[in-house]
Parts: sequence; structure tokens; C-alpha cells
Amino acid sequence: MDATPGARPYQQTPRTVSWRRAAGHLGRVALGIVFLAAGFLKGLDPAEFVHQVAAYGLIGMRLSGVAAPALIVLEIVLGVTLVAGVRPLLTGLASILLLLMFIGIEAYGIAAGRTEACGCFGAYVQRTPAQVIGEDLLFVGLAILAIAGLRGWAGTRPGRAAAVLVAAIVLSGAFVVASPSLPIDDYVTRLRAGRTLADLDLAARLPELLRGRHLIALIDVTDPRAAEIASALDALASRPGAPVVVGLTPATEQEIDAFRWTVVPAFEVKSVDRVVIKRLYRRLPRFFVLDSGRVMAVYDGAPPEAGDLLSSEAS
Repeated sequence: MDATPGARPYQQTPRTVSWRRAAGHLGRVALGIVFLAAGFLKGLDPAEFVHQVAAYGLIGMRLSGVAAPALIVLEIVLGVTLVAGVRPLLTGLASILLLLMFIGIEAYGIAAGRTEACGCFGAYVQRTPAQVIGEDLLFVGLAILAIAGLRGWAGTRPGRAAAVLVAAIVLSGAFVVASPSLPIDDYVTRLRAGRTLADLDLAARLPELLRGRHLIALIDVTDPRAAEIASALDALASRPGAPVVVGLTPATEQEIDAFRWTVVPAFEVKSVDRVVIKRLYRRLPRFFVLDSGRVMAVYDGAPPEAGDLLSSEAS
């Protein structure tokens, strides 16, 4: 049908603009929260994220040690600026580029046969590469929604935007540096007093621990301190009435054999899948006492004193 002569071209009504702007803000804030959550959860255990980045084989461990913390800071800063409305179009475009990079890395992982957790939401939230690609495509949609809906909106005033940006960089950097020393393991990991082996996903793997008393040592057998830790555990195990000592490690069987050959521990050391055991610690070593499959006490950094074990046994 021919247009009526003299008719004006279609123009958006104020209501249309209002709905478009509201959708843009929704996409902006939702995407900002996603990046904040991803950065914060990675930052709870930055050392593990370094390991996960290096595991892709795209860059070495040394470069991963720089790239992984920088990526955590970038995600947190991007999340803050999105939520605060700092340069919305620029941050939206940056989000799309970052998400496309993640999608490309995960596609590479799938092509290489990688199926383990990607670490996109930290070491304690499990995602497969395929799940991550689907989620990232959804997040790209949020970024497009934000860009399309916020055309013409300048965002936060320049002076305030600069202050937000500087504060986000400083605080996120401080969080990544301080995180390993924060006393939050009981809240972040699955391991805490009162939990059972089933809660820790170990009952089916280690049914022998469901009976009797055990002192479980979560250790890295490749750590230079492993020999000293083993000596302390041997001394504890030799005490009359002491619980049976069992070492659990994410190391390979070859690394365990080398440890047994050089250190000759008096206790058994077993390998546990890294995905499972990593949910129990942020830093190694970590120790806990089991009584009939229930966690009675947890010790961080060093084995418990003999007096603590005897007191725990008496109770």
C-alpha cells in the first residue's frame, strides 16, 4: 500500500523510548551482576584460577600467574562500571569482546577434549565448557540489549565515573591480594565440623573412612614442606590411641610414588580427583578429624597437636 503523500516517517513515542531505555538498564545491571559474581568467586581462590588458566595450555604457568589475577580484577571492574552506569556503550562493547574471548577459549577446550570445570565462576561452582558457552551466549544477549536500549544515554557524570573506576581497580586488586589470607575457608569450602563424608562427596570413593576415627591430611605431595608435614603426622600416628592417619592429595599416582620413595611416610596416601578434593580447601595443607564418617574438627596450615587429638577423642 502506497504511503500517504505528506506522511511523516515513523518516530518513536516517549513510551517506546521509555521501554527501550528500561530494557537497556535491565541488561546493563544484570550483566554487571554476572561479572561481579564471576570475579568475586574467582577471587576467593586466585591460586586455583591460575591453575585452571594454565591447564588450557594456551599460556604457560608463569604467564598464567599474571593473566589470571588480572582477569579477576578486570571482571570485577567491568561489573562495577556496568552497575554504576559508567560509559554504558563502551562497557557493553568491552563485555561482548570479553565474552567472545571466553567462548573461543571454551570452544578450543571442547575441540581438545576438555570436559572438566572451566573455573568461570570460581573453583567451587562447577561448569562444563558446553554449559559455559551457552551461558556466555546469553550474557552476550544481555550486552546487546544494554547497548541497544541505552543509545543516547551518557551514563554517570565523568567526575563520578572516574572515581568509581579508580575505586573499583584499587579495591578489586586489594581483594585478590588479600583473599588467600582471609579466614573464610569454613564458609567457602564444603569442609567444616559437622559435615559427613557424603557431604564431602567422599563416602562412595573412600568407604573405609566411614568406620572408626581418622585424621585426614589434605596435602600436596610435591610441596617442599611435605616431608616436614609427613614427619609430624608420623609422630602423631605413633601415639597410643591416636586416630588412623590418611593422606589425601590431588597429585598423580606418579607423584605419590615419588613422595613415598623419598619421604617414606608411615601413613597411607591416596589420590582424589582434583575436582572433588578442591571443594575441601583453598590452601594446602588442611587437616580434619573424622569419627564414623563425620567431621569433628578442622585444622588449617599445620597438623593438630597431640593434645588436641586426645581431647577430641575423649569427647
